Amino acid sequence: MAFHLAHGTVVYRTTTLHGYSAIVMVERYARGRWELAAELPRDTEEITDITAREKLGEAVDEPSAFAGAPDESGAGGLHARLAQLDSMIDTTVAWLRTSAVGTDTELAWARYQSSDHDYELDTREALRDAASLVSQMVRHRDTLAARAETRRRKREEENAD
Repeated sequence: MAFHLAHGTVVYRTTTLHGYSAIVMVERYARGRWELAAELPRDTEEITDITAREKLGEAVDEPSAFAGAPDESGAGGLHARLAQLDSMIDTTVAWLRTSAVGTDTELAWARYQSSDHDYELDTREALRDAASLVSQMVRHRDTLAARAETRRRKREEENAD
């Protein structure tokens, strides 16, 4: 875990994702708690644990949700991952369908370069990104499903011998 300071006052921390060290998650301390952030701002500088403690006190010691092992009391394995992906896809599609209503007409009334206009452009970008994410999740789900089917057939063949 590393701490970073942005804008002279905002403390961020980066944490390696438990089980996969190639992914580093970013959190920002705001409103008295750690919350997920998209990325570190460009103007951040790495700070020591001591400096972070001076700014945040005991909040520095709060464990990151990303550093610890997930709850494994539920089902696991490939079938659980497929069910999780299906749930994420359904949730994202529901958000897309709700958020997209009126998007085609909303930009027409907003004055160019106004905050309303910028908001509508940002909304469109969020919708495009979410649609792209759905496509990626569907591709990943299909790949996992194909691998699961291949495993099932291979086990059947081995058991038949």
